[in-house]
Amino acid sequence: MRFFDDHSSFSEKLRHPVSRSLLRDITEDELRAMAAHERVPNNQGASLYVTKIRSRSAAFTEVLYETDESLVMLLEQIWGYLRWQQMIRVTARIGSPDRQPLFANLYVTRRYARIAQMFAMNFSVELDQDYADIVTVVVPEWHQRKIIVLPRQRVTYILGSDYYGETKMATLRMAMHLGRETMNALGLHAGSKIIRVNTPRGLEEKGVLVFGLSGTGKTTITTADHGLEEPEGVEVLQDDINILLPNGGALGSEANFYIKTDNVTKQPALLSAARDRRALIENCWVDEDGEIDFDNHAITTNGRAVVPRDAIPNTSARIDLDRVDCLLFNMRRYDIPPIGRLTSAEQAAACFMLGESTITSAEDPSRVGQAKRVVGFDPFIIDNPHTNGNRLLRILRDNPGIRCYVLNTGRIGGKDGANMTAEVTCSAIREAMREKLEWRYDDILGYEIPKELSVRGSAEFAPYRWYSREEYARMIGSLRQERREHLQQFKGLAPEIVDGV
Repeated sequence: MRFFDDHSSFSEKLRHPVSRSLLRDITEDELRAMAAHERVPNNQGASLYVTKIRSRSAAFTEVLYETDESLVMLLEQIWGYLRWQQMIRVTARIGSPDRQPLFANLYVTRRYARIAQMFAMNFSVELDQDYADIVTVVVPEWHQRKIIVLPRQRVTYILGSDYYGETKMATLRMAMHLGRETMNALGLHAGSKIIRVNTPRGLEEKGVLVFGLSGTGKTTITTADHGLEEPEGVEVLQDDINILLPNGGALGSEANFYIKTDNVTKQPALLSAARDRRALIENCWVDEDGEIDFDNHAITTNGRAVVPRDAIPNTSARIDLDRVDCLLFNMRRYDIPPIGRLTSAEQAAACFMLGESTITSAEDPSRVGQAKRVVGFDPFIIDNPHTNGNRLLRILRDNPGIRCYVLNTGRIGGKDGANMTAEVTCSAIREAMREKLEWRYDDILGYEIPKELSVRGSAEFAPYRWYSREEYARMIGSLRQERREHLQQFKGLAPEIVDGV
């Protein structure tokens, strides 16, 4: 086996691939012009592209700390190819300028300038520089699909995929890893917002992190206004990735949002942004009259768009939370109420480690609806996932003011049961933040649930509307045992987290 050496010429080639010529400090207009050959004309005037690969390539992703000669040979082939290509380099800032941001260099072959265009809009572009904390090299035209993640070098090579989401998450995956390994923090696949509400103590601002797998309603909840009116209200900060700090604050990562468009016509807050001329759109249908039809999924159900944050209501320029007050674990299930309040840090860490939900089109369109578990609701953890659970437990213990809630955005009572609409979810969150819900401990679920929700038909969302106590106890008891067995596979996970279920 050959070990990577950060001080070797091999490592230099990894981080600075040599090309025939390197285009640097490219403006937004220049990138748009370079990508024009792939643009699909449309009446909106937006840059819209159709890609060959239309979702992430998880099955083709390898994380390597050391390599054999076959990988060395592959990298040498890549460098030999790039030596004769023209490449674009974009330097972006991950995070706020005043909070020790990370810098990321993207290298991509010129014919795929649209990837650089989307990257430059998604993040805050800096003046081009050789140094970067993170490097992502993208060669979409490569004949083999392969994603090579090299944590020691903080480098990712993306081969054979022209899907922008792969590039974005390669960069943020490494940023989250660095947060964990170098900042004593925890990278989170979570949106962030401030909810300003009247509580028994008066008007308060609450910092909220919203967890959930892509496509399960995380963005909907993050951007929702919850029906609040002045002086109450919301401020939307981040859609996707945050770094939770040991002191209970959270750092944001992105300047603008990368949203799913399959359901965007039912989300007014996002639709206006998706209709913005500045939006950079991926894999959405354009009809014969030139209109963009977000509801036509003939290309894919995983349509996407990088949209300007100022086109989304209730956003501001800031992206960091000075203080996190609430964690919302969002999942689609068939057996729990719309909202529950967890009773301990250990229970919250267990919920985080379980990461329960269902597969969406963002990950695998052929398996939509199937149940799954992903640690931290985060498919981008590079290694040692137990470390993330232990880190969250420590942060929650050190910051006991953080309250944790479970949200169900699926149904209760089975596939034909009562549907948890966005209105139900957002109303439940609003009342929880106002501290107006009357909670009772449910000895079967093992956490607190509201005695009543102030939504129409709230009785339909009670577990005992659908199940007898005996049936529900058997079902949840079986689930609890299954959860314990699942958590026991994570060697090194704190035993009190396993007991948290």
